[in-house]
Amino acid sequence: MTTFKPVPRDLYRNAEREAGEVLPALTGRLKRYRPVEEFEPNWAHVLSGTASVVAVVAALHCGHLDVPERAWPEVLRLYCPTAWRLLSQAEVSFEKWNLGQCDAVLCATVAAVANTELGGYAVFAVMDVPAAVAQVVATLGTFPTFT
Repeated sequence: MTTFKPVPRDLYRNAEREAGEVLPALTGRLKRYRPVEEFEPNWAHVLSGTASVVAVVAALHCGHLDVPERAWPEVLRLYCPTAWRLLSQAEVSFEKWNLGQCDAVLCATVAAVANTELGGYAVFAVMDVPAAVAQVVATLGTFPTFT
């Protein structure tokens, strides 16, 4: 099983300036509104296809607001062409893959390939299918069958 790098909370500091705006921590009476530094991604730049991998990963994991729904499939399409091709060849939509509504091995493979294409950062969750099967068998004593 490949181990991916955890995404540092301040990865945005290594991204290009166009990746987004760093909002400084506020002090004094205003401190309660922004007690720590925050990163506000520039989604137009990130989804342009010209951003660095560091900028993309930082936008997905270090921003202080939720990632727009449309960003996830676009990031996969633009910055993870091999992972996107795997989904296309399997005729599985991003939505079905993201919800785990496809073969577990395909889910894990696409996530691992995407993480590799995104600089080795742990952007997408990867399930170790053989380890999961071994855990189920060890816990239940056998592989469950449902009728």
